[in-house]
Amino acid sequence: MIEGGRYVPSNGARIALLSGALVFGWIAVRAAAQASFQNDAPQLAVQFWPANGQSLAVLASRRVASASGEIDDATRVLYRSALARAPMLSDPLALAGLDVAAAGDLDRAERLMIAARDRNPRSSLVRFWLFDHFVRSGQYTLALDEVGPAIRLEPEAITAVMTVLGAIANDADGQAALAKKLATGPFWSTAFFQTAVNNASPNTLLALLSVRPDNLDRTAAMDEQRAVFYALIKAGQGARAFQAWRQLLPESYRTRAQGVYDGNFGGWPGAQPFNWTLQQGNIGTARTVEASDLPQTTALDVRYFGSTGGVLAEQYVYASPGAYQFQLAARRRSQGATGGRLSMELRCVSGNVIATLPLDPLDTQLRRLSTPVQVTPGCEMLRVRLMATPGEMFSEIEAQITGVALVPGS
Repeated sequence: MIEGGRYVPSNGARIALLSGALVFGWIAVRAAAQASFQNDAPQLAVQFWPANGQSLAVLASRRVASASGEIDDATRVLYRSALARAPMLSDPLALAGLDVAAAGDLDRAERLMIAARDRNPRSSLVRFWLFDHFVRSGQYTLALDEVGPAIRLEPEAITAVMTVLGAIANDADGQAALAKKLATGPFWSTAFFQTAVNNASPNTLLALLSVRPDNLDRTAAMDEQRAVFYALIKAGQGARAFQAWRQLLPESYRTRAQGVYDGNFGGWPGAQPFNWTLQQGNIGTARTVEASDLPQTTALDVRYFGSTGGVLAEQYVYASPGAYQFQLAARRRSQGATGGRLSMELRCVSGNVIATLPLDPLDTQLRRLSTPVQVTPGCEMLRVRLMATPGEMFSEIEAQITGVALVPGS
């Protein structure tokens, strides 16, 4: 009623307003409590009646996890209640999918999991279940569609997933599906090649390497090729690895792939190990530099710190059996006494050293050095390595090397 120009609620209205305030206050408290507890403590969240669907779904998931994947009747009640309160939730569908899968109805489980994925594409449980299910059922194209989303959600799982892909690469249908997927340039392709070398056939990986798009990132392409070439060499197929590497070079460089490649360290294209691998670490550094005062105009600049021995540069070289001269030119760049030594070493991939060329003595003028090499049958794949050896006196050595070549003839 109106008193003095203002509204004064009646007793009944006061009771209604007070009840409304209590209801709205309870709704606010309930929402805040459920938001706070539904993920961290769903068992508390569901006590705020009526429990929301998300809290029930989280509680059901926790029960499944604590029971090592087993789903009992109480859990079924929870996820059905969750779905009744929030029909668009994905978790209850996923739990139902797990339940019917455990009962052996994989077709229905697949449909439920696909529905759960469509509702929540960011559910890692659903993504990994579908990936595993599609692999087991031979639906490789569908499995590969799950790979990218799954490892974006759980990056630490990438090695396990790539190992599975390496296994299916050995199956004809799996290889065909992988070829189509790799041809699209997925972001995980380099991880695939680097991991699959442990359980996939090197020849299969070489075939898959050939489908990679030409516009692939150069560093990624080199990493993939290197992984496959090393796998082929390890399998005793060094000659095939070399020929495959040579075919991947730009055409103008293929004729230069005889003996040591890029012996002047000019930064020629091509993947390791048939191109130089240069060390940048605690024993020293090796880097390509321009040297305009040298006939070759480029060189390898080496700094050896003198304390620990090791390899500063390396290249795998394919050479037919026969007599060769191994030669190079080098000069010293540092002044004063030096205690360590540098040398070039040639060894078979099997491990036997067949020649050593000490870079000693060196002065500031370019000095040509050479040594004879005999490549025997069974030792066609060589490792050319720049070795550093500490001396009695600790000191740093800096030198430049160029003109490295393996020339036929005694």
